[in-house]
Amino acid sequence: MILEYKINHTDWPYLMPMVQASLNHTAVPSLGNKAPVELFTGLPCPTPLREFYLPDAGELKEVPEIDKIDEFLADLRASIQEMHRAVKDKRLKQRLLNKKRERGENVINFTEGDNVLRSRVDEKSGNKLLVTWVGPYRVLRADAHSFLIQHLIMGAELGVHATRLKFYADASLDVTEELREHISSQGIVLAIEKLKEHRWNDQIRDYEVLVQWKGLEAIEDSYEPLTSLARDVPVLVAKALAAGSYWRRKTATDC
Repeated sequence: MILEYKINHTDWPYLMPMVQASLNHTAVPSLGNKAPVELFTGLPCPTPLREFYLPDAGELKEVPEIDKIDEFLADLRASIQEMHRAVKDKRLKQRLLNKKRERGENVINFTEGDNVLRSRVDEKSGNKLLVTWVGPYRVLRADAHSFLIQHLIMGAELGVHATRLKFYADASLDVTEELREHISSQGIVLAIEKLKEHRWNDQIRDYEVLVQWKGLEAIEDSYEPLTSLARDVPVLVAKALAAGSYWRRKTATDC
């Protein structure tokens, strides 16, 4: 204080009242966070400052009352606790996700509004199954054990188990024209117009049926395995086998 006020060191006794007042008006833990003057007089401890200069406002401001300071302090503590709680929850979730990955479990890290990829099983020659990730799809709803997803172009909705989905992007994904072309090139679900002729395929050891697709030209007809068709459209296959004389004649010839 001598250096601050730039006075002679021999004049230190004149500073004693200021030091004593500061000590008497300072709350200490040994007195239960109370100031000595408050316990001695039984009155609220006054602040040594009545007002202070705020540079940004360019004017003097009154010091807030003690009850307001307590309110400000309570709000500050609540804000800090809320911030630390969010960080703690985030760390806990990440730790649980890491443990699931170590155990080889499927980790669900997406929610409604996010964009995901769906695993599609394609049957290739030799009856070997190949899983292809297609999409992205938008997640519409989270059910107990599955998610309702929507095709970004066709708008078709599909319920898929969580193990068949993986995170692609959050809800802020920008669906560009390039992305639309990529999705379109993955193939679409087609309806069967008619089952035509069939043939035997030695590679897959199964019959193949020539399928006419709804909305496509005749040149786009394709041969599909009879086993797959019987699984996907059993009623249509049964009707075709029962109604078509070609099927009975062709099968008898093949045998």
